[in-house]
Amino acid sequence: MRSYLLRRILLFIPTIFVIALISFVILLNSPGDPVERMMQAGGTGELIPGVLQEKQRAALRHQLGLDLPVFYFDIHSVSENGSGRYIPAISFHLHNQFHRWIFGDGVNTNGIICGDFGVSYLTQQPVSGLISDRIGWSLFFTLTSIFLAYLISIPVGIKSASQPDSTFDRTSTIILFLLYSLPLFWVATLLLMTFANPDVLYLFPAAGVKPIDGYTDGAGIFSKISLSLPYLILPTICYTYSSFTFLTRLMRSSMVEILGSDFIKTARAKGLSEKKVLWKHALKNSLFPVITVFAHVFPAMIGGSVIIESIFTIPGMGNAIYQGINTQDYPLLIAVFTITGLLTATGYLVSDLLYAWIDPRISFSK
Repeated sequence: MRSYLLRRILLFIPTIFVIALISFVILLNSPGDPVERMMQAGGTGELIPGVLQEKQRAALRHQLGLDLPVFYFDIHSVSENGSGRYIPAISFHLHNQFHRWIFGDGVNTNGIICGDFGVSYLTQQPVSGLISDRIGWSLFFTLTSIFLAYLISIPVGIKSASQPDSTFDRTSTIILFLLYSLPLFWVATLLLMTFANPDVLYLFPAAGVKPIDGYTDGAGIFSKISLSLPYLILPTICYTYSSFTFLTRLMRSSMVEILGSDFIKTARAKGLSEKKVLWKHALKNSLFPVITVFAHVFPAMIGGSVIIESIFTIPGMGNAIYQGINTQDYPLLIAVFTITGLLTATGYLVSDLLYAWIDPRISFSK
């Protein structure tokens, strides 16, 4: 297991390089001039005379490293002794934009290897700071919804699979298919119109994650939780219901297949109780599809939910991504793309480790 884990971790090095290279190419070919975009966002596009404006452009271009060569080498043509013929030549550049993107220059940026994704075109603030300010709420809703979804779906799926064609199985199947077919934006809007509407039921606030005037001075952690709790219930329901319905059906299908296996028939023939057969023998073997889905939890942490956070005005990563798309804030979007790729690889590694933990017969030593 240790050797397998070490190999997978070492494999992260070329994975990080490929993801960084793709991110850099996308950022390099994104529409518009970063310098012009930042000057317009800073409100200096038409207020500075031409000469000073050109100097500011040059200084900003140097600060962003846009005056450097693009990559470690480039291929160009040179004239052969003034004969009018051109031959290909290769030039190497130790200092270039890609190297600066990865490792930084030690002055203006530290590189993405240190978590520095440059400066936002819109706010001209470090992208890493923007992510750290907003990722907390996305993490909270993602982890909470996943915990609730697994907590509910596994017992419901087991009960439904152990009693096929029963009243509970048929009723739960109809309800789950109905819930899964409902569009997320429609459910979120319906919840707001029903439970955050003064004309119907005003039980929860319509937007935000805390009171408009903020927390009271000196408020403790429990006081802050009690103030924020009404704001979190409706978004949590939206985050959870689709995952819960999918996982329940997945758990039921897997459990039905396992309950028809020979080793389950043998366990029942030995006289084991149905409870012991379900929870000790069948459960572990039916968790493999659910664990596979768990790998997608990690990228969801950074991405959040664009729809839910936009509807409920949650200051999370989903809302930041939506704003970044509208304002063409490419450094922020590329940072999300890069981190999502790394978290996806991490998620698959964790899934592999969980496979071995659930089933001791699985070995990665060979």
